[in-house]
Amino acid sequence: MNTARFAFIPPWLDPLRAVAVAIFDSNGDLIEANEGFRFTLSPEAGCNAAQRLFEPSFAALLKMLPDETGLLYSGSIILHAGHGTKRTFAGTVYRRNQLLLLAADLDTSACESLRGENERLNQELDDTRKRLSRRNLTLQKLQDEIAALKRNDGLTGLANLKLLDARLSEEIQRWERYRRPLALVLLDLDDFGKINDEFGREVGDELLQHVATILNGATRTLDLVARYGGQEFAVLLPETNEMGAMIVAERLRMDLESMLILPLLRPLTASFGVALLQAEEKRDAYYARAGRAVKYAKSNGKNCIAMAGTIAERDHLYQSFIQENHV
Repeated sequence: MNTARFAFIPPWLDPLRAVAVAIFDSNGDLIEANEGFRFTLSPEAGCNAAQRLFEPSFAALLKMLPDETGLLYSGSIILHAGHGTKRTFAGTVYRRNQLLLLAADLDTSACESLRGENERLNQELDDTRKRLSRRNLTLQKLQDEIAALKRNDGLTGLANLKLLDARLSEEIQRWERYRRPLALVLLDLDDFGKINDEFGREVGDELLQHVATILNGATRTLDLVARYGGQEFAVLLPETNEMGAMIVAERLRMDLESMLILPLLRPLTASFGVALLQAEEKRDAYYARAGRAVKYAKSNGKNCIAMAGTIAERDHLYQSFIQENHV
């Protein structure tokens, strides 16, 4: 077949697959063909019209006489497609001197084959999208779990110190804009080391989980409950003044004290430190002041609440005050 630039078939017909166009000489040799014709036939079919034309045969076409327009034949055209298959077209054959021009629509079987292939590819694409969607959901779930591990304490499920730091920094910035009250409650379980020594680490972990449940149940969704350290917890209370913070702390203290948790034969208690954010106070200084109040409660008998003053000399107990007003 001539591989030079088309001399007889217009260039715009070359890439089309919807129509098959080919030119043969009187010996049956293929002179030119567009993509539609090449697409329908495998190379094994040969390049001779006598080999390719099944109906009408090339010999029959040569015997036909063209009309005044050069039309030699119009109707069904069956070609050997190679590999023992045949393809049926609806088309026409023209004769110009010693050349035969074949022009045909792509056969129905080819259209069905292409449609079937397109449907198969679309189904594969849809299946691939579904698999990718499932994988993306799994990946998102894993990412959420990893993010949760970074935000939450692995034992209690409470916020960890990193998340508490971030939230407290945000609340301090909000306080600087709006001057709304912000309270922080720190609590340290009393004699927790002795519990671990007497009953073992596993019991100690169960007690920490129990404390987390009590803290979550006694606070608002607006609040943030965090595990501050090994046996230390923090409750951040936005929009809460001194009295409100003391009431929350006392409720938590009483909830802990009233629970008898086996195998302990005594109540589980904690010492509390409460602090309200002061003007110009930074996060670490705020933590330190609340922690100082916890130590003050520890040094005054434990299982009590201390309010942090602006300086250590002003730290004071509030347990008796709360009890007198909430008996």
